[in-house]
Amino acid sequence: MPDKISIFQEHIEAVCETDDEVREQVRKTVLHELGHYFGIDDDRLDELGMG
Repeated sequence: MPDKISIFQEHIEAVCETDDEVREQVRKTVLHELGHYFGIDDDRLDELGMG
């Protein structure tokens, strides 16, 4: 099976107030999880602004 990233709508919407905030949070989440996929740890993701 291919790898996948799951994004949970309720969790994203709980921390966002606007559609623009939802889009930005989804973008950040996907980039963060892609970073983990490529072996980047949380400290380095924070340094890169992807934490």
